[in-house]
Amino acid sequence: MPSENKGRFRKKRKIGLSDKQMLIVKIISAIFVVLLLLFMAAEMLGIASVSQVSDSVRNFFATLTPGDGFPHKINSSSVRHMDVLNGNLFIVTDEKTISLDTTAKQVKGTQHTYSNPDLKINGGKAIVFNRNDNRYRVENRTETLFTGETPEEEKIITCAIGSSGNIAIATLAESSTSKLTVLNKNYNEEVFVWNCAHDSIVAVSLSPNGKLVAVAVLGARDGEIYSKVSIFNFQYSTPVAEFEYPGTAMLDINFATNNNVVVIGDNKASFIKNLEKEESLNYGTSVLSAYTFSEAGDTVLVLSEHGSTNSEALTCYNSSFSVDFEEKYTSNVKSLYAADDKVAVLLDDRALVYRGNGNLYKEYEADVSAISIFNVGRNTYIYSIGEIVKATVKK
Repeated sequence: MPSENKGRFRKKRKIGLSDKQMLIVKIISAIFVVLLLLFMAAEMLGIASVSQVSDSVRNFFATLTPGDGFPHKINSSSVRHMDVLNGNLFIVTDEKTISLDTTAKQVKGTQHTYSNPDLKINGGKAIVFNRNDNRYRVENRTETLFTGETPEEEKIITCAIGSSGNIAIATLAESSTSKLTVLNKNYNEEVFVWNCAHDSIVAVSLSPNGKLVAVAVLGARDGEIYSKVSIFNFQYSTPVAEFEYPGTAMLDINFATNNNVVVIGDNKASFIKNLEKEESLNYGTSVLSAYTFSEAGDTVLVLSEHGSTNSEALTCYNSSFSVDFEEKYTSNVKSLYAADDKVAVLLDDRALVYRGNGNLYKEYEADVSAISIFNVGRNTYIYSIGEIVKATVKK
């Protein structure tokens, strides 16, 4: 009998999770619950939107399995634009938009068919649009939030996205030279439309509170170019402030605060305080070499003396337009990035990161193949031909 029963009764295999695995599951679940509660509270207080909550949750779970780390190989011939979106590197190539987390893991890769894609980022969202076409879309680091089109004949000139989530689209128009349309943060309502009869819109910016838009246009009169800046409150059809700049081609515009606007031109920069007082910085014999804005309202300008890349001067202005610090270089400034109360500067042979007060934070290695620089918290990334690397301290 014992021999007959041999093998009939076997020890059952334990198929449950081990104590260690259960602990990991509990920790992840607890973190998820805490995050969810925090985001629900933030949404109720108006601090975060549903899309921001969704993006943070998606990104959290994506980072549970890390990527291969940096350096990250990339086909430079297909890269159109690169920036930082809510802590992730956000890349626009000829075929798609890519979001890479701090471990170089791709948390999103969304195809597009844009022939001339461009990108603007603000407030944790990006508007990706096709210049000289009528298509655009709004994305965060993990998903596409909205896909839209302007009327067929209204080809896109440029776009902007506000920190409050609304978007501005500048287009060509049949009834005027150019047209500006502002959509609400849900992208389902036109809250402001302006037809510019004679001039071409070149740049737009939305105020942090989502109530104003600043527009820079370019025109010609009596054989001379001029630029004009108009600032609109959405409740009124006429501008609340307007400034003209004869002989200057304005290139970009940015709300430093709800009441302060900076405009960057080919031969001067204009600082508009409280939407009424304008102060110009004339470049004189110097040439604009590089500039950047931070979401905190900082403006960083680099001017080359007589256009020489061996004599460049950097000035960092805060949101009140006071000078935070200045630096001079005998090397070409190839790229700038301002975020997290730091300013990153890419030179021919090295990269420098300054704190907001101008103190040197880190000096990194860089070579001639380096193209652009980005700062994310404590980390600095350098995009070079064929790869993105996490910067290493210069020895």
